[in-house]
Amino acid sequence: MDVLTIEMNALKPTIRKMLIYSQDVEETKERILIIDLLVALGMAYHFEDEIDDNLKHGFENIETTMAGENDLSTVSVMFWVFRTYGYNLCSGKEYHCIKLGFLLMYSILLVSFN
Repeated sequence: MDVLTIEMNALKPTIRKMLIYSQDVEETKERILIIDLLVALGMAYHFEDEIDDNLKHGFENIETTMAGENDLSTVSVMFWVFRTYGYNLCSGKEYHCIKLGFLLMYSILLVSFN
């Protein structure tokens, strides 16, 4: 095994602990941001069960999780992660969906120009 594989295997239990589901809203947001990072790093496939569990519970409580969230980056990442894993955030709330879609598009444009 190469050094990278050894280090990655050593970190897997730590990452799994970080992804353990809890009811806390702020922790839910943090875990979704961690999932985004894992996807970006190409490591999400190592934690599919934990990701599915977090997104399932997070989607069930999406109204609570998103309530009062004003950070554009957090909202767009959460929208992207849920949509990437097949969760439709637009059911019955088209205005809310359009707003989230524009926020995601804005954040992508912001990143591409920086």
